[in-house]
Amino acid sequence: MRAVLELIPSVSSIADVQSVGGGCISDARRVSVIDQDGQSRILFVKSNDASFLDNFQCELDGLERLREPEVIGVPQPIAVGVVSDQAYLVTEWIEQTKPSADFFADFGCALADLHRATIGTQIGLDHDNHLGAAPQINSTLINSTLIGSALTSWPEFFAVHRIEYQIRWAADQGLADGQLQRDCQRIAGSMDQILEGRDDATSLLHGDLWSGNYLAGPERRPYIIDPAIYYGCREAEFGMLKLFGSCPDSFYAAYTNRFPLPGGWQRRVGVYVLYHLLNHLNLFGSGYHAQCRQIATEILSEHSS
Repeated sequence: MRAVLELIPSVSSIADVQSVGGGCISDARRVSVIDQDGQSRILFVKSNDASFLDNFQCELDGLERLREPEVIGVPQPIAVGVVSDQAYLVTEWIEQTKPSADFFADFGCALADLHRATIGTQIGLDHDNHLGAAPQINSTLINSTLIGSALTSWPEFFAVHRIEYQIRWAADQGLADGQLQRDCQRIAGSMDQILEGRDDATSLLHGDLWSGNYLAGPERRPYIIDPAIYYGCREAEFGMLKLFGSCPDSFYAAYTNRFPLPGGWQRRVGVYVLYHLLNHLNLFGSGYHAQCRQIATEILSEHSS
């Protein structure tokens, strides 16, 4: 962890290093340091190959943007860089606590406050980033160039840069059969109808909000980590939560009480679940194919009924 000394000039020495479990992409460490003023503090340090630098830079940017509204706990990003052919991301350490009985209600309120505080008309982001180890395309122009028509609506953006991108990738890898490809193309072509009834306004989204990316921190406050941010319809935030979020009814009740969702959001959220399932298919293999087929079939069935 001498890399910390190079990345953070205010650190004078390393007092302790402990490995942190739970991550499946990067190495993670809890690092106790002594600053030049004699004060001690604890840092969270992730490392990977130097080629992973862009992932870490995007994560740092995401943390900074999520912190700006000051409505939900987000670790403070401290440094990012390459040392000795290794990429590093350093943030403050968040000491995890036991969730209170009201944790999920507090979490729902805080997420609603984040979405409400960042509401606007922006779609996507000013740069592409990553969803886990996968590329996430955020440009609102086809192929990130001035060639072609601008993606000016949320349904078009989600159809092109989320569903169509993922199913093409899956087909190229030989992971999607013909039926799944056809179903996803039908879904992409019907996105205006599938997402009818949503709010037109967009918000800043965490983008990868599952049970491993939220926790109870100091004072049992909800914290969110490991973002894959972009601006979009706030209903998209619930795709990963519905898939792997393990949030009880109290979470959704608190969210909707704080920032009501338009009727029909539970139906519309299926297409956002599909996005994350397709991404898992591409990253982790054919074990996710049946789930992708099932949710795609359900979406088309609901749309045709």
